[in-house]
Amino acid sequence: MSMIIKLLGLQELEIEITGLEKALTDARGKLGESPALQKAKADAAAAETSYRQLSDRQKELEWQSEDIDTKLKNVNEKLYSGRVSNPKELTSLQLEAGLLSEKAAGLDEKALDVMEKMEAADQEFSQAAAGLTQAESAWHVEQQGLKQEIDNMQQKIAILEEKRAKSADEISPEALQLYQRVKMQKGVAVARVAHGTCEGCRISLSTAQLQRARSGSLERCANCGRILYGE
Repeated sequence: MSMIIKLLGLQELEIEITGLEKALTDARGKLGESPALQKAKADAAAAETSYRQLSDRQKELEWQSEDIDTKLKNVNEKLYSGRVSNPKELTSLQLEAGLLSEKAAGLDEKALDVMEKMEAADQEFSQAAAGLTQAESAWHVEQQGLKQEIDNMQQKIAILEEKRAKSADEISPEALQLYQRVKMQKGVAVARVAHGTCEGCRISLSTAQLQRARSGSLERCANCGRILYGE
């Protein structure tokens, strides 16, 4: 096997390793809570907060209503007990009773409105909680799949690294140094020759270069400097 074919094989192994390493990094980046799960948690938390706030408001209205009822009961007792005979005081009590009754009616309307909103909020929370359960289930499945995928890629990379090391051992130090130097400069060290053109830079090659490249010698493109592989 010619040296250029060995270099090409080494390059193909390294390209495959690089691709797997990128995929491995991407897969690792997906570990942890997904955007869908984060949104489901936020929706459930928001729905729970909304329901809790309405529940607190309902209790507050109940306390206010109880306070008004107590005051109205006391006023009515004074008003109808017969103990108060002063006309001005009776008028004042009647006025106070009327105001308290209006407040009680207003509180009842507010309580009814809050109750209706609580029913809607409770339904929203139930839906959000169900959505969170589904999102968590899907996330667990996804995470298990990612972990398995990561494990498989790590194993493949380890196997390819062994192949790469063996492949590099079969290449002469001079050729390997040239390969590494061109790779650092160009990213891809070996360029195929197709239709008399270097595929690395798309520039046509001279007849002499084509002949040397096809002979298996380590011929470099006169334009880009890559090592030419001519089939």
